[in-house]
Amino acid sequence: MDEITLLLILSTTLLFYGLLAKRIDQTGVSAPMLMTAVGIVVGPLMLNLIDGSIDGEGLEYLSELALAIILFTDASQVNRHQLMKYGVLPIRLLAIGLPLTIVAGWLLAVPLLGLSWLAAAWLAVMLAPTDAALAQSIFSDRRISLKLRHTITVESGLNDGLALPVLLMILALMSAGEYGFKSHTEWPLFMLQQFVMGGLIGIGCGRWGGLLVQWASERNNMSEVYQRLSAISLALLAYSAAEQLGGNGFIAAFMAGLFMEAKRTVVVGRLREFGEAEGALLSLLVFFLFGLIFVNEALPLWNWQQLVYALLSLTLIRMIPVMLCMAGSGLPFGHKAFLAWFGPRGIASILYLLIAIESMGYADRISAYDDVFGTTVLTVLLSIVLHGVSTHIWKRWPK
Repeated sequence: MDEITLLLILSTTLLFYGLLAKRIDQTGVSAPMLMTAVGIVVGPLMLNLIDGSIDGEGLEYLSELALAIILFTDASQVNRHQLMKYGVLPIRLLAIGLPLTIVAGWLLAVPLLGLSWLAAAWLAVMLAPTDAALAQSIFSDRRISLKLRHTITVESGLNDGLALPVLLMILALMSAGEYGFKSHTEWPLFMLQQFVMGGLIGIGCGRWGGLLVQWASERNNMSEVYQRLSAISLALLAYSAAEQLGGNGFIAAFMAGLFMEAKRTVVVGRLREFGEAEGALLSLLVFFLFGLIFVNEALPLWNWQQLVYALLSLTLIRMIPVMLCMAGSGLPFGHKAFLAWFGPRGIASILYLLIAIESMGYADRISAYDDVFGTTVLTVLLSIVLHGVSTHIWKRWPK
């Protein structure tokens, strides 16, 4: 890959979007849509300015970094009093909606795509987590109910970490790799360790790290620059410490942001600034590389069965479980429809696909690889477009 050409294209695109961001947003074009489109245009599919070859392990690390920082910064903006008030809604989505979504996707993938039960489960789990970053503009719109924005943010923050241990278990069954288990009793313990250790480490990093940053800021020991950089430090500390000690890094990153112990002035204010700039940059870079590399590789694999499954994944497979888990919640139908529709697939699905590729190896691809890879990429691509455009519609929908 020509690094200078890549840098030139990225910087020009970001500058162009920044200069016209508000006007572009009014047309219904989101930043992830633009970056993905630019990646496709400059790649081998069209202009071929960049060959699209990149180290898969490097892209995996970039995706992990972006996801951990996004989860941390999003969680840091969640008011814990609101969490206590509205917490039952995200709990319904995570405890009932997420498993039902995985099961629905699993059952449909077998007859529609002709996958084995194990490969179908692999696909369903990769496409279950949601990514609020794909509809970020709507979650900062105060015309949308705070309850709904809060629920989507918490759901997208935690479902990444909840689905990952399940994915690792499935990969262990599919190939005797790094995450293999010696007995059927090991994977439940592994999942418990992921949740408990990740949560505890995240809470500790958020609580004490936030207090330290607040303490240093109040004594003028930190400049504004380093107050902002404390965001990436705390996010990566929680993520890496949890992974090193056997916990789930994504759960840790989200819990660290959620349990920031500060006066919600200096620290949280700087985190918001960071999330709107440096954190967004990492996210957009992932979407650019997705368009450049993944879409190019997946295009020859697509067929009508994958298109049907991708559309079902973004609609019925997501929406019916959400409607079911919200039964009896007291929400009006329009609010339930909002929660059911805004389940975008983004960075988490890309990362899970990279984890699967790295753990099973390019040389030892299983027979279902092409169908699973093609369907995952197509679903994420459709989500980038459909959910990006729909934010423009929902903002103008009568409230």
